[in-house]
Order: sequence, then C-alpha cells, then structure tokens
Amino acid sequence: MVNNHKPFHQKYRPTIFDELLGQDVISLTLKQALITNKIAPAYLFCGPRGTGKTSSARIFAKSLNCLIHESPNPLPCNECEICKNINIGIALDIIEIDAASNTGVENIREIIERANFAPTQARWKVYVIDECHMLSTAASNALLKTIEEPPEKVVFILATTNPERVLRTIQSRCQKFDFKRINSEYIYKNLMTIANKELIQFTDEGLKLIAKRSNGGMRDAQRLLDQLSLFPNGITKKNVEILLGEVSENDLINLINSLIQNNPESLIKNCADLYDAGSEPISILEGLLNITRDLLLKTIDNNYNELFYTSKEFQSELDKISKLIKKSKIIEWHRHLKNLEYQIKNSSQPRLWLEINLTSLLEIHQDQSNDKQNKKINYDDREINQQSTNSSTKTTNVVKDLKIENTKKSTQLHDQVEDNYQYKKDTDDASINLKEKWSLILSKLELPSTKMLLSQQAELINIQSNFIEIGLSPNWENMIKSRKAVIENAVKKIFGEHMSIHFISRNNLQNKIINTNTIPKTISNNKPTGLDQNSSKSSTNGTNDLQNQNSERLNNETKIIKNSSKNLADFFNGEVIDTQD
Repeated sequence: MVNNHKPFHQKYRPTIFDELLGQDVISLTLKQALITNKIAPAYLFCGPRGTGKTSSARIFAKSLNCLIHESPNPLPCNECEICKNINIGIALDIIEIDAASNTGVENIREIIERANFAPTQARWKVYVIDECHMLSTAASNALLKTIEEPPEKVVFILATTNPERVLRTIQSRCQKFDFKRINSEYIYKNLMTIANKELIQFTDEGLKLIAKRSNGGMRDAQRLLDQLSLFPNGITKKNVEILLGEVSENDLINLINSLIQNNPESLIKNCADLYDAGSEPISILEGLLNITRDLLLKTIDNNYNELFYTSKEFQSELDKISKLIKKSKIIEWHRHLKNLEYQIKNSSQPRLWLEINLTSLLEIHQDQSNDKQNKKINYDDREINQQSTNSSTKTTNVVKDLKIENTKKSTQLHDQVEDNYQYKKDTDDASINLKEKWSLILSKLELPSTKMLLSQQAELINIQSNFIEIGLSPNWENMIKSRKAVIENAVKKIFGEHMSIHFISRNNLQNKIINTNTIPKTISNNKPTGLDQNSSKSSTNGTNDLQNQNSERLNNETKIIKNSSKNLADFFNGEVIDTQD
C-alpha cells in the first residue's frame, strides 16, 4: 500500500523568498544579488535547525535556473521542469550532499572532479553541502581552492548549525549569512494557516504553546502540529503538554505553594504524585525553574508579555503567589537549583536528589524558635550569676577579689575554647564545600589528562565574588598554568562569565597553614581548670593555687613558642639558635 501522506514540514516548505519567515534581511540580500547578477562563488548559511537554510538554498538554485526567465530572477515560477525537479530533489545539476555521511577526502575529490563538467540541463550547477561542519579537516582543506575559484557557472552553498566548527579559511572564502530563530508569533500564524487548510480542530492556546516550545524552529513546530493532528479531540493545551512530557501549571503551582508554606510533607507528596504520573525529575525541575522565573518577572512587571513561560490564562494565579513571596527569595531558589540539573542527569536516583534539594529550600521555623529559647536561657543564667555576685559582697575582700579574678580567667578560657571549636567547625565546613566545588569544576573539563593532572596536583583553596584561587604543586606549576584557558572556561560554566582564576603555589599555601594552625594549638593547651571550685577556699590557698596555675600556663606558653619556632625552622630546613649566646 502506497503512503500518500506528506509531512507538513515538506508539504509547506517555502518556495520563494517572500514565503521565508523571520529572515527578511537575508531574503532581501539574496534577491538583490540575483537582480544585479552579482553571484558569489560560495555562500555559508549558519543558524539553528528549522530556520530555513536548506529551503533558502533551494530557492536560490531555482532563481538561478528557472526556465521562464532568461537570467537569474528572484521570483522562480515553480512550474517549469527545473523548478519542479529542484522542489522534489531530483534535479541533475543541483547536488545536495550530506556532509555527515561524506566526510572524507575521496568524497570531496569526487565533487571537485564533477564540478569541472558543464551543467547538463540547468544554466548553473549548484552544490548544497548540508552540515558542512562534519567534514574532516583534510576534506575541508581539499575544498579550499575550488571554493575560492570554482569553475564557471558553479556555486557552492554550505549550510551548518555549528559555524564555530567550520575552518576559518572556509569562512573567509564564503559570503556568510546568519539565520535567526523565528519569532513565535510568525510560527503561530503559520500553524494556524496550515491547520485551517488541513481542517484540523485546534485551540489558540494549543497553537501558541507549540510555537513557544519549538524554540524558534519552524520545522519542529510543523512536525508537532502534524503529530498532534492525530488526536481525536484536536490540538489543545493539555494534549500539547502530554505529548511534550511537561508538568501542568497547576501541579507546578502546588509545588510552589508547598515551598512558600514550608510544608515538607506536602512537597514530597506532590513530587511523588508527579513521578507516579509519569513526569521525569528533570521535567519537574525545568517546569519549576520556568514558573519561578515567571514569578520573578511578575514582581518586576505585572503586565503579561511573550517573555512569560506560563500561559496568559494562568496570570491570575501568578498574581496571588507573587504577593506572598519576595524577589530575594526567588533569586535564592535559583541560586540553589542552578546546578541541580547536572546532578539529576548523572545520578542513579534522580528522584531522591530532586526531593532532597527541594526540601533544602524550606525554612524551618523550629530552629529559629530553639535559638530564641537558648538565648532566653542564657539571659536567665546571666541574671542568676549577677544575683549570686551581689550576694557575695559580704565576704572578705581577699576572697571576693580572688573569685572575680578566677571568674574572669575562666570566662576568658571558656570563650577561647568556644572560639577554637567554632574556628575548627567553620574550617571543616569550608573545606568540604571547596572539595565539592572543585569536583564540580573537574567534571566540566573535557580532556581526561587535564582532569587527572588537576585532581592530583592542584586544589581549590578560596572562592570570592569575582575570582577563585587554586593552589598548585610547584613541580607541575608551569604545566597547569599553560592550561589556564581550559580551566577558566570550566569555571565560567559553573560560576558565570565574570569569574576569573588566580594560581597560588603550594609553598605559599603551606606558610598560610602553619600560621593558621598556631592559634588553635595555643588555645587548646589553655584548658579550663575549674577555678570556680576554688573560690570557696581560703584566700591564702586561692592565692597559692592562682600562682601555681599562672606559672603552669607560662611554662605551657613557653613550650608552644619553642615548638612553633622549631616547626618554622623545620619548614625552611633550618635550626633554632639562641642569639644571646
């Protein structure tokens, strides 16, 4: 049985330049070249998929060879034999080549040999090389001379979606045209025209959603329209969301409300319901980020426009939520979730990662109430200590002075211990965070050799607002610095384009570590000795104990100074000498 159905993106392909949507400047330039008969030997069409590159090449070929006109004309008839053959892709002198399957030098040599023969039916021989960035370097170099000085009546048209991968020498020999993404309004009108011609039942919301999700590609939009036309109830917004695997706006709003209400049970339950309904964690994350982006726009401008991801009918819900949340909170969510996509894609348990990261966005008020309660208890303790101090004024002056002095020293030592503990805790947390960021930077490196070198001979030691510091092993310092551009690109992928990197030798880094570690050692040796218990003894015993403790502390400090000096001397391969000798 013969299949007579023709896909919409082929059936409704543009046949003249005036039908090419969203590329007005390119259409005007090519038409003017045809009118003035200034035909370049080679053209390079660059741009995203579905923006009209191959269609423009075919229209240009028809304009050069249309039999109705004796010379090149921007309005081909599409009725003569040459035009019809070009439309269906069987013209002998219009050769379309897929560079992805013809990448070698032998393929290019065959093209060069055939280009020397005159056209058999048409006036011009046109070579259309699609996805030309797939050509090997040797094949591209073999094509250079022919592109620069082709035989008479031969034109090369190269099309690519990745112009940065095309050799500069190739680009310099071609007239380059950059095709832009097509505006969603143009796509919507084109889809409406096709739907009316094909007698397809549709809603405006469904067609507008297709136009938005096509990302400026007409072919993708027409393909989705062709596929959705098979639904019995026509093209609706719900059908489009089902086909694309998107999360509905109502479900996303439920997630947002759970975050605002700080309800972890509701948040996890909503995630589980979406997952059981067939939504992938990455789709949930993308929908959540898009709708929070719309909330951010809502806090700035209350008017609906094409920048919004959600539909116009859903703006009333956004208005309600935007009044319950601050702009700073939305920005904080985005900062927390911006690297989650990488973790979900590379995890064996993406659902768990999604739930954990979403629950970490919640604000637990219980912790705040506990902090307030602890502050109140500390305040009451201070009041009790004050009253106890006032009642002790009746004791002798010697005992009173001893108790005050001992209390001050105990408090001072206690504060030093607390500072030491907090210092160690903050240092450990910062070290763990730096290791995680360093692992993330290494994951963005493409070359395994660079990744292995940095993992063994470098480490992340500091992160600032506009730069990071990387410690280097002295023996490998020059080699790592030679790859600064590669490392900086990986850093910018994670932290943004404003970030730069600073290299620090590990010799300087070790000096910092020695100076930093001296403080905790000094504090750790000055432990509390229970001086408050001696306050009830006689003044004579208290004075003797205080003198003994001061003597012991002096000896400990002397030992610490000697040990620090010895460590510093050992670091510089020296020795400690006594200058008085």
